[in-house]
Amino acid sequence: MVFTTCKYAVGIFSIRQDVEAALGELKNAGFSLEKVSLLTNAWIKSAMGEEDSISSALAKRGIPEERAKFYKSQLFQGNFLLVLENVKDEIDDAKAILQQRGIQEWGVYHKKVRSGWGNKGNKVSV
Repeated sequence: MVFTTCKYAVGIFSIRQDVEAALGELKNAGFSLEKVSLLTNAWIKSAMGEEDSISSALAKRGIPEERAKFYKSQLFQGNFLLVLENVKDEIDDAKAILQQRGIQEWGVYHKKVRSGWGNKGNKVSV
């Protein structure tokens, strides 16, 4: 069995307009929005059902349990959680764009997975 390492980047936005602007800038820079997931409090309440599901979803991406709980608490406070999935070389470019738009609590996480496995993220339209 062959394994590869997937890289995930996660951060918090508190202002919707900043998220929208950041997504637009990522798109304009050529970043694939298929690798981007945007989670909100409303989405969690309607789609996740159980509160622990978000922590589990983050843990599956290599995010430590305590950090996943922190991100979940930020969502329940009304903030926006941006997850970049399976990013490799473009992480530094994405980070620069997101930092200009005020992303907070930025973290990069690694997860070993079987080759051929991966999440494509939730397609985001801007």
